Amino acid sequence: MTLQSVPEAGSALRRDPRAPQIVRLRQAVRAEFRAVVGEAPLILRVDGGRKVIRGAVQAEVPAGALVLMPAGVPLDVENHPAPDGAYRATGLMIGAGVVVPRGASLRMQTQDRRALAAFDRALDLARHPGVPAAIRDHAVAEVLLWLDSLGIRLPEVGPVSVAARVRALVARDPAQDWAATGIARALGMSEATLRRRLAREGTGLTALVTDLRMNRALGLLQATDLPVERIAAEVGYASASRFAVRFRARFGLPPGAIRGDARIGTGIERFGTG
Repeated sequence: MTLQSVPEAGSALRRDPRAPQIVRLRQAVRAEFRAVVGEAPLILRVDGGRKVIRGAVQAEVPAGALVLMPAGVPLDVENHPAPDGAYRATGLMIGAGVVVPRGASLRMQTQDRRALAAFDRALDLARHPGVPAAIRDHAVAEVLLWLDSLGIRLPEVGPVSVAARVRALVARDPAQDWAATGIARALGMSEATLRRRLAREGTGLTALVTDLRMNRALGLLQATDLPVERIAAEVGYASASRFAVRFRARFGLPPGAIRGDARIGTGIERFGTG
């Protein structure tokens, strides 16, 4: 699910201004997150611990391996910290202008040295603002081509659902007080039609908005040093305690538990520093 561009879609994740394509994730405790929906497709390298993915993508990804993470697809994700530290991962966002190989995958993750070397080259180019965007996109495409040669591809994209359109709209500003009338107007339909079509897709407006906010909050907890109170405000909650209740109901643990010790994941590892 993208908006005008992939960087915009992932703007909630604090990234180094020199490297807007790079996202670094850190998690102190083992946790499973059900039906997590990514806002932008990523090439992800697990740097510490391991990742288990279930759903449209099925993979167990050890440290040092690459995996493709699709956007707009609900996935169950389980992050396991390393025995001697946190779960850590580096994500490289795939720009809207990059051709992505899609189709059936023969495998889901790889530690192929050629693909990993291409990933490192793409990270290095992303960190240099003087490199033209076309060259940076070319480097990302090279990684995707290596993955394609190994049988690793993103799933095919189906028709855009109304739910996906709602998610894309709300993702522009999750903190906004989104009313059904405003969303329906923005999508060019009546409120009754909007609710009817969402019901046909097995969801509802309140559930969609809340879920987008919780997914965004999870990303902020993993990838920024923002305090929980600020994250609550960023996703539309004036009360941090109410936000914490919603977050725990959605993911099964309080927001602070994602980082464990307050010092872990709050600035130890900065974006774009490698």
